[in-house]
Amino acid sequence: MVWIYLAESLLYLCFSLLMGAFIIQFIPDRLKPEIRISKRLIQLAVLGIVFFSVAPVIRIILFLYEDIGLVMTMQNVLGGFEVGKAWNITVILAIFFYLFISLFPVLKSKALSGISLVFTFILLLALGWASHAASLTEWSGFVFHSLHFLTVTVWIGLLLIVGWCSKNQDNWLSYLRWFTPLAIGCFLTIMGTGFFLMTLVIDVNEYGDAWMLSYGQALLVKHLTIIPVLFFAFINGFWMKRKLQRQEPINPIPWLKFESILLFFTFVSTGVLGQQEPPHSIETTLGGSGPSAIFDYFYSGVIDPAMHVQLGFNTINTLFFIVALIFMWLIVYSFRKKVAAVVPFFMGMFCILSLYFGLMASIL
Repeated sequence: MVWIYLAESLLYLCFSLLMGAFIIQFIPDRLKPEIRISKRLIQLAVLGIVFFSVAPVIRIILFLYEDIGLVMTMQNVLGGFEVGKAWNITVILAIFFYLFISLFPVLKSKALSGISLVFTFILLLALGWASHAASLTEWSGFVFHSLHFLTVTVWIGLLLIVGWCSKNQDNWLSYLRWFTPLAIGCFLTIMGTGFFLMTLVIDVNEYGDAWMLSYGQALLVKHLTIIPVLFFAFINGFWMKRKLQRQEPINPIPWLKFESILLFFTFVSTGVLGQQEPPHSIETTLGGSGPSAIFDYFYSGVIDPAMHVQLGFNTINTLFFIVALIFMWLIVYSFRKKVAAVVPFFMGMFCILSLYFGLMASIL
């Protein structure tokens, strides 16, 4: 299963690279640092969408082929399943897209970059069409999933391009003036659409109960990864701005790079989440599939399908929460002391682990 999680994560990365690379072309030079993007990177991202988006199709084929044979299963999945139809459209569009970016200077013309954005957006819609949320509702699931994914790729895509393709720090204050409000808008949209998509799958009141399942575990980890991301976002968007205005000697690019890496871990957790069985009824799913192996490891009692997860404070989880707060403080302290950005990055990772262990130790 690891291969499909990795494929989903890299698929989101490819979409983000395309979105960021083409959006940044519409930003005037005076509002961004010098950025150089390789056309080869764009081509690889398009090819990546084709290869990584086929992972769910392969998974279904491997699950069904023993009953009716490999060839018949492939025909049925590609022609009868929504995920197969969506991948057919993805392949056709990606071929035209790849030829387009190979034949034309798409990174040197706003008109060509605009056409490339349209290609990327249609590919994104094809992915939304095959999503689980789209299958649950007539239109709202498709719209909210597509909007959720769009805002994620815009935010992370611009972070990736500016963080990894910038050649200098020129115009960094001008860049922050437009990117910071854009990032805030994206984050609020992601939270709103994400909450709606979550309610399609589980009852909000049963959020803790979902931790008994692999789906709930992935959802919890995804939510926890947001915490250090917010710390980095605040530092890069506000605190960094103040230091640059004071003309303090500081390089913002490494901090932006590690913020983008933290956000990539949300891709990983989202990839795991997307391949888990959605618990429309936690009791039914728990009775049929059993609990998550991770939850079973942490929970010492008997797991019953009708049980409800209850949390309480004890010495162990209190210590973990205190350690998590210390790691949060160390992120801020590291920036104040101008420590290399890799150090607070690991502080953020340790913060996630501490919060996770603290919550798991809180289960009664």
